[in-house]
Amino acid sequence: MFKHIVRIRWPIYKCHSFKCSPSVLSAIPISYLNVDVARSTTTLVQNRLHDSNENNFAYNIISKQLSPITYIRPTEAETLEEFESTLDKCWRDATATEIVEAIKSVKKYCIKNNITIEDTRFDKLVDGLMDHCEELTYVELVELLECLSELPLAHGYDTHNFHDVWSCLDDISCWQMLEWNVDQSFTVANLWFKLRLGRLCDYIFLLLDRLAKKADKLSKDQLVNVMFYLNVCRKRSVDFEYEYALSKKVNTMNIDELAVVAMGYFKTRTSIKILSIVDTMIKSVCENAKQAHDISLSAILKILRLSKPVKLTSDVFYMLDKLLPEIPRLSDLCCLHIALLSTGIQNYHPETLQIVSEKMVKNIHNKEKIRLKDIERILHVLTMFDYDPKTLPDIFHSCYNELHSTERADEFISYNRSLVSALHYLSLKNMYSYQLLDKILREEYITEVYGKAAKNVPRELFSLECSIDIECPDYKGSRLSKKLRHKVAKWTSDFTPSKDQVKKISSAEELILDAIDVTTNVVGGKDFIFVDHVLPHFSRADIVVCKDRETGKFIKPPGFEEYILGDVMFPVKDEKLTFYSIVILGWHNTIRDQNTPLGLMLMKKRQLEKIGYKPVFVIWKEFLSLSEDGRNGYISSKLM
Repeated sequence: MFKHIVRIRWPIYKCHSFKCSPSVLSAIPISYLNVDVARSTTTLVQNRLHDSNENNFAYNIISKQLSPITYIRPTEAETLEEFESTLDKCWRDATATEIVEAIKSVKKYCIKNNITIEDTRFDKLVDGLMDHCEELTYVELVELLECLSELPLAHGYDTHNFHDVWSCLDDISCWQMLEWNVDQSFTVANLWFKLRLGRLCDYIFLLLDRLAKKADKLSKDQLVNVMFYLNVCRKRSVDFEYEYALSKKVNTMNIDELAVVAMGYFKTRTSIKILSIVDTMIKSVCENAKQAHDISLSAILKILRLSKPVKLTSDVFYMLDKLLPEIPRLSDLCCLHIALLSTGIQNYHPETLQIVSEKMVKNIHNKEKIRLKDIERILHVLTMFDYDPKTLPDIFHSCYNELHSTERADEFISYNRSLVSALHYLSLKNMYSYQLLDKILREEYITEVYGKAAKNVPRELFSLECSIDIECPDYKGSRLSKKLRHKVAKWTSDFTPSKDQVKKISSAEELILDAIDVTTNVVGGKDFIFVDHVLPHFSRADIVVCKDRETGKFIKPPGFEEYILGDVMFPVKDEKLTFYSIVILGWHNTIRDQNTPLGLMLMKKRQLEKIGYKPVFVIWKEFLSLSEDGRNGYISSKLM
C-alpha cells in the first residue's frame, strides 16, 4: 500500500480542523497550534514556552490509569562515528523492525548533543521508514512514538523530516486503530500528546469519533481519558453520548477526575446539559474544599459558570460558603474564578466577592500574579452587580492605575481586547481615562485589533464612544467617524419587535410589546410615544413619552426628527416639558429572581438623567404578574 510513497514537504496544514496556507499559519500565534509547548514554524525562531500547568496536571491524572511502556533497549551509539555509521546506510532495504531499532539506538546520542530529526543525516533512515511504515506492529509504533517524544524538539511541526515522519505515523495510527482495544488506543493517544501534536494529528479526532459510538460501554477511567482529549482537541464539542455515559459514572469519580471532565467541557465551550453531573461536581467541591488542588477547583468553577446552573443556585451558594475559609491558601487565579461564578448564576455571593477583592488588590501590582486579563475579569463581576467591596486601597482606582502602568505595556499587545473591556467596566463606575480612550478609538488601533469590518467592533468600545458624548464633555481625543458609528450601531442594536413579524415572538419580545401597548393606553395613543435607541450603545430601544407640565397631558415627543441610529438622542430643553424614558428590564437585566437592576442598567439610568430624561424602570418580575388594569396602574404611577 505504501511502497510508492513519495516524500514531499507538505505545503498545507494537515489537521482537518484548519485549512490554510503556510503564510497564514505563520501569522497564527503558536499557542493556538500546540497544547502545552509552543513551537515556531519554519519561518520563526524556536520559542519553547513553559508547559501548560493545567494540561500537565490533567495528563498526570489520566496517565496513572495506563500501564507504563517498556521495551528492550538496543545497543546505543556512543560516538559521532557510530551515530553517522548507523544513519548512513541504505535503509530502504531494511525492515520496519530494524528501522525502529536504529532510531532507538541513536536516541541517547541525539539527546546528549541536541540533534533533532530535522538533521539531514536522518534522511536515509526517514526514507526507509516511509517505505516500510505499513509493516510497523502496534508495539513498534508505540516504541517509535515514545522515542520521537524523547528526542530534542523539532523547530516546527512542518520541518524537514519531522513532518514526514509524524504525518506518516498519524496515518498508520488511524488505519490500525480498528485492530486495537480501547486501552491500546489511549496509549497511542498519550504519545501524541507527549509529542505536542495532540491538536494537529488526525488520530485523536478519529479516536473520539469512534469511541462516541460505544460511549456507554466505556469504563470510568476511559471516559476521563476521552474528556482529556476533548480538552486537547478543543475544536469539537462534547457528544451527548459521552455526557449520557458520564451521568452514569460521574458519582464514582474523585475531584481530580471531575476536574478533567470539566476541562473537556470548558475548552470545547460546551455547557453541561444533564444537571446531575453539575450537582455531583458541586458536592465534590463541598466535600473536598480543604484539600482540593487549585487547578481542580478552577476547572470545575469555570464549567459551572459556563453551564449556568440557575436551578442549583442555593447549592452553589452553599459551595461558596465552604470555599470561603480556603481563599487565603488558593491562588489569585482560582480566587478569581470563585468570584466569576456569580456571573454564571446572575446572582452574587457578597462574602466571597469581598475577600477575593481584598486579596487581589494586595497583589494588583504583581504582573506574574494578576494579569491585565484578570483585572478585566474582576472589574466585570464587581460592576455587573454594582458591588463595591470598599477595599484599601480602592480596587477600582487600583485597577484604573494599573491600566496606565508602563510595566504592563506588553500586556496591551497580548490582551488588547481586555484593555477595551476593562475601560468599559470602569465606565460603569463613571471612571474614564482620556489617555487610553484616545488610544483605543484611533482608526489604526481598531483596524489592527478588530479588522476593518464594522460588525467586528465590540459593544464595549461602542459604549465608550457614545458615553463620551454624555459624560466626557471636555474630551478632545480620537473618535469614531459618523459613518462607522452608524454601521456599528446597526450591528449592536436589537431592533424593536412587532406583532406581525415573521419570526416567532420570544418571551422577551412579548414583554416589550406588552409594555408598549400599556404605555400607549396610558398616554392616549400611538402618536404620543416614541420608541427608539435614545442611548445607541444599549441594545434595546426605550419608550419615550413627553408630558406638558402646565396641562398635565401627554403630547407627541418633539425634537427627534433630525436624529439617526447611532446618535445619542438628547431631549429638547424646555422647562415646560418632562421627558420620560421607559426602560424595560427583562430577566437578564436584573439580579436573578430579584427586582434589583444590574450595573449596566444603573449606568443607563445615570446617563439618561444626565442628558435630561426621567428614567422609568419597568421590571419584568413586577410587570408580568399584574392584570391588565394592574399594568395600566403600574405604568401610570411611574409617569406621575
